[in-house]
Amino acid sequence: MIPMSSRARLVGLSGRAVTKSTWFHIASAIALVTGSTDAHAQSMDYGALEQLFGEPVTTSATGSPQRASDVPANMEIVTQDDIRRSGAYDIPGVLRHVAGVDVLQWTNDQADVGLNGYNQAYSPRLLVLVDGRQVYADYYGYTPWSNVPVEMGAIRQIEVVKGPSSALFGFNAVDGVINIVTHNPQFDDVNTVAVTGGTQDLAQGSAVATVKLGDAAFRLSGGGRVNKDFTTPVPPPFGNTRRMADNRGAVDLNGVIRLNDKMELGIEASHSSTDQNEVDPAYTLASVKKRMQSVKGQLTADTGVGLLKATAYRNWLTADELAGPPFGAYHFNNQLTVVQVEDVFKLGADHTFRASAEYRHTTMNTTPVTGADVFYDIYSVGAMWEWKVAPPVSLTNAVRADTLMFGRTGSIPPGYPFTNADWNRSTTQMSFNSGLVWKPGTVDTIRLTASRGVQIPNLIATGGFVAITPFFSVGGTPALGPSVTMNYEIGWDHALPAINARAHANIFHQTINNLLSIVGGFIPTASSGLATPAYVGNSRATGGEFGVTGHFLENWRWGANIRYEAVDDRLLPAAVGGTQFVDFQHTTPRVLANANLGWAHGKWEIDGFVRFQSRSRGLETLLGSLGSTRLVQIPAYTSTDGRIGYKITEHVTLAISGQNLTASSQQQTSGPAVERRVLGTLTVSVP
Repeated sequence: MIPMSSRARLVGLSGRAVTKSTWFHIASAIALVTGSTDAHAQSMDYGALEQLFGEPVTTSATGSPQRASDVPANMEIVTQDDIRRSGAYDIPGVLRHVAGVDVLQWTNDQADVGLNGYNQAYSPRLLVLVDGRQVYADYYGYTPWSNVPVEMGAIRQIEVVKGPSSALFGFNAVDGVINIVTHNPQFDDVNTVAVTGGTQDLAQGSAVATVKLGDAAFRLSGGGRVNKDFTTPVPPPFGNTRRMADNRGAVDLNGVIRLNDKMELGIEASHSSTDQNEVDPAYTLASVKKRMQSVKGQLTADTGVGLLKATAYRNWLTADELAGPPFGAYHFNNQLTVVQVEDVFKLGADHTFRASAEYRHTTMNTTPVTGADVFYDIYSVGAMWEWKVAPPVSLTNAVRADTLMFGRTGSIPPGYPFTNADWNRSTTQMSFNSGLVWKPGTVDTIRLTASRGVQIPNLIATGGFVAITPFFSVGGTPALGPSVTMNYEIGWDHALPAINARAHANIFHQTINNLLSIVGGFIPTASSGLATPAYVGNSRATGGEFGVTGHFLENWRWGANIRYEAVDDRLLPAAVGGTQFVDFQHTTPRVLANANLGWAHGKWEIDGFVRFQSRSRGLETLLGSLGSTRLVQIPAYTSTDGRIGYKITEHVTLAISGQNLTASSQQQTSGPAVERRVLGTLTVSVP
């Protein structure tokens, strides 16, 4: 676990005195937290509330401001101080220090992130948001982390929510949520420039600028990076694709316009591009070029029926993947449109409600055989009720219903055993979250949660991928249904004031019905037959997590955590032993442990991190076979990260950081071994 920043005294942001305006925003948020029926259409001033309550604050779970300790879910908040002191240059590098987070580092710039185990190449079970906008890609249902168009200096906090959370956060949050909250230009005057150089020929620059124009405030951030991939050997089963140089570029505009005392308009636009090496769901190494754009508008209004919020955004993604034989190259064009409305209102002092509705439309072209598009529409409604049962007890229940309507348009290639009419089907699925938070005393918090999440098969699996040859054919199928996850958890937080520390413990049990494999189905055809994705079994997991963080001698901070998890897969006979791209029982490590120690005084910050992962196995493609995998051993390993920062002046900081410092190379996945990375960063903050 990354420790939370030390508690701050009640002063203004960055040590400034609290202004009348800041006090107004604090009072507005306190009204929501403590039960007043009044609300204001104003963005939340996270910094002021953090200083008021002495801990991080969020609005993402229920729509109302909450202390992190009051959230009815297993949430950990990584603060901006934690992000800086991690020394990481990307988001997966920060998350690898968080308790219970699985990170598969495949190449220098590609990593996959999972929560509570169940991680894999192009991991499809995690909802990732930036200020409430989905940034995972629907075509594979995964997160291309390098294409997230946010610079590290623009991030205020990262909220890590473990366990199914669809009813609270939205579509496809079956294993959990990573919610990235950026600095609000209304309240956070961030102006920084950072340049980084390091091993793997890394050269990186980024900038964040804030501009305020009367009742409007804007934040513009952008950055670029060039570097080389690791030089460690590529195992033969991952193919012989020539590694290309990696590069990334991104720009993001975020604006907030106060229309009047009761209405506020938010606008966002972003673009990102990457060229990098990636391990894809077939466990082959490919060179991939991605371009992503987005636009978003959000109107918030304080009305007589509650705090109304209307949001609309569109994402565009194009990706070109140069893979090995037999198909060579793929071109993906994925577009997503989302329209959301919600109303947060209170009845009395003890009852907060949120009603919501959403429409989603996502589509992609077929590839490598072109000439058609597959898509689905989703109509969703949801409701949340937070009840302050008594001063120390709150109960939150949320439910969401998703009606999915699949479709396909365009030509049918010869030998494909479907017609477009086969996609004319629909299904309605329910998800829920229920959480009881009880504070029996001043030092204890107990959480009981139960949740149901629904995973929809991605567009590739439902027909976006079509490859027809005279000898064999591979393609998606319209016959796939959802995968359902149930999770039950009990958590306990306990303050240790005698040593200025806090401990937490969680025990969870979850079941998953319908594990999806990219192969496993077969439909005879007039020529050779069609191999399709298929459900290959069920799984269940039981685990626990314990951690403690604290401070001592004023300048020191420390933390340690451990997660133990046992996964039991119930696979079909043909899929046992990892033969069909699925085996979480052996690929999820039983033990993950982290420890950190940090010191800060005057101009210096020094932090060290240690991560241990027990012995496990990984999947690799079976040589000579296009449709099966095998398990290979991954030894237990310990990796060490660190950072040393020195303030040259009040506004100029030099930092040296590194990952995997104790080994020149280390086997962490079934793919190529990762290399040591050492970075130097110069950051200039403009007052």
